[in-house]
Amino acid sequence: MSSILAALFLVTSVYATVFKPQPIEQQIRESDGVFLGHFLKKKTIELEDGSLATQMVFKINQEYGLQSDFYGMDEVLIHYPGGSLADRHVKIEGVPSFTSGEKVVLFIKSIDNRYWGMNLGFGTFKVINYGKENVLVNYIFPNHPEVGQVKFQKFETALKSIKGVGLKLVQNIQYPSNSDKAFQFNRSPASNSLPEGQNRSIASKIDQSDNQSDQSKINILWLVLVMGLAGGFFRMTRKKTAR
Repeated sequence: MSSILAALFLVTSVYATVFKPQPIEQQIRESDGVFLGHFLKKKTIELEDGSLATQMVFKINQEYGLQSDFYGMDEVLIHYPGGSLADRHVKIEGVPSFTSGEKVVLFIKSIDNRYWGMNLGFGTFKVINYGKENVLVNYIFPNHPEVGQVKFQKFETALKSIKGVGLKLVQNIQYPSNSDKAFQFNRSPASNSLPEGQNRSIASKIDQSDNQSDQSKINILWLVLVMGLAGGFFRMTRKKTAR
């Protein structure tokens, strides 16, 4: 019996998390970025150290710190510890859960080339519309008198004051080439040389370089073929003229 319980403990783990309320201004100071967007989907992966992490994909509407326009992205992968993969189940109390299409504001940290949700659920705010106003409702402390509910306008003012710049709009990117498929979950073996879930800024630059190299090879082959055909045609013309 004891061996069975030990085996269950190995595959199923629950970790408790203790949160202390802090003003949204402090989260702004500690964050590497923040964005307003909609939840799309999620999946669990195994990290390089063997631990589990849940990848959550969000459509970005506005952002600070992600350089979405520079890297050409309108979706982002945010990681949270824990998840379920095969017979392994690791639950972290405080990790937020979302419904498809849900509108949220997330504070994030960049760690080891991956974006992580800062402060788990405490760094997560659901965006609720009250009349003509948008209100950020904290995932952990929705009814806290100080940090539970923050007007979106107050949040934007604090962001501009602390970071020196506010949220910027993200354009709806149209993907014209296969290089952008590197960010999707179903990545091909050729584009899987980087650890899964790395910041798209790095993956996009490498994939774009590879795509340009392949295109150059194709252009050279076409040039050689055209020159060969032209040479053959020229020789045939000379033979006919000599006759």
